[in-house]
Amino acid sequence: MFLHRTTFIIAATMIALGSSIALAKPNLLLPQVVAQNPTPTKRQQPGQSGSLKDLNLTPQQMQQIKTIRTQSKDQIAQKRQAIRQAQQELKAIMAGTASKDQVRDKYNQIRTLRQELADVQFDNTLAIRDVLNPEQRQKFAEQMHNKR
Repeated sequence: MFLHRTTFIIAATMIALGSSIALAKPNLLLPQVVAQNPTPTKRQQPGQSGSLKDLNLTPQQMQQIKTIRTQSKDQIAQKRQAIRQAQQELKAIMAGTASKDQVRDKYNQIRTLRQELADVQFDNTLAIRDVLNPEQRQKFAEQMHNKR
């Protein structure tokens, strides 16, 4: 979540200051952005991650959670790829001669894609929540709060 906010702040600052900064020194912020936004790693399967393991899930609950994650895996991967593609396009048009409106449109596209990804992930969280009993939900909520 922090990386998303940091990326958003950097992008918003670049847009707010205008494309003149990007044109004058196009690689000035790039190493920092890349360093702050590493390549996503593969998520652990149910029962392997610390948070779900600590919930004392039954085998049936683990299977249900695995099914929930499997069903949305392709959709999440497609959304992440679309975000990466749009970010590359934004980088290119920021360094080019695109108008402010074109840059803003691309930025808005990225923002929309990120929101769509967040919505899918939230739907997964809600579906997992439905699998848990009240005690497990309490622990799950505490763990989510501590992650943030």
